[in-house]
Amino acid sequence: MNFSSPIERMRAAIACQLEQLGVQDASQLHETLLIRNGLFCGRKFQCEGHMVVWFIEEDEIKFFGPCGDMLKATSVVDCLSQYAGQPHIQRRAA
Repeated sequence: MNFSSPIERMRAAIACQLEQLGVQDASQLHETLLIRNGLFCGRKFQCEGHMVVWFIEEDEIKFFGPCGDMLKATSVVDCLSQYAGQPHIQRRAA
């Protein structure tokens, strides 16, 4: 599947890694824009109690479990490269 934008590729990579961390249905990913001092600073994704925070300026993605414990921290490049060989997850329309 070809994704038309970088954010779509990142959403798919995050969903894939969430499934590797035990999420049953990552297609139900909820996304929130993060604003700090009036400026866009990242995105937060939530699914089945798990939370993922993408810090844009730091180029870092952190994965948290349902209890709030950090499961994984990775760079955007590493996140996308780990996804490259994985089967593609299709998101359902809301």
